[in-house]
Amino acid sequence: MIRILTASVALAALLPATAMAANGYGYGYGYDGSAYADNEFYIGGSVGEIFYKEQGLATISPSVAFLNLGMQFNPFLAVEGRVGGGISGDEFAGYHVDVPLVYGGYVKGILPVSPWFSPYAIAGVGGLQIDRNYPNFNSNDVAFSFGVGAEFRLYGGAAIHAEWARVDHGNNDGYDFTADQLTVGVSFRL
Repeated sequence: MIRILTASVALAALLPATAMAANGYGYGYGYDGSAYADNEFYIGGSVGEIFYKEQGLATISPSVAFLNLGMQFNPFLAVEGRVGGGISGDEFAGYHVDVPLVYGGYVKGILPVSPWFSPYAIAGVGGLQIDRNYPNFNSNDVAFSFGVGAEFRLYGGAAIHAEWARVDHGNNDGYDFTADQLTVGVSFRL
């Protein structure tokens, strides 16, 4: 968690200068709400942590990375697919959790506030393969998934983003659980 917060603060410190530079080149959305291009395909990657909280246990936070592929149809709407997996597992009091696979398909509603900043919300279907050692058990869970984030556009089609999402929730052998995801990443418009 500390690594993600440190990276987020470092990226946020760069935003004012890059936003001013991007604005000078007419990059991003115009003040009239028009996009600089429609039907943009984008690709990116994200890293972060899954916060797995199960009834009776403290939060266990394995690290994940995933690839994002999307198509933005206009300034307000995009669709996005994601697939990735775990970088490292985490444990608490002998209970270990790994996330070998994380995936999802989302509709993304975007609010272009300025030429360089756009908060967004996602909703769709997300899933996780969770490997637990209590007992040694793999589960593949798919559920309605939603989240919020913000994108900071940079010069040349690049953007950085930070996001929170509820990826999964359910029941593990009689114990309720939630799996939230906090990530930072970068994307490039092609």
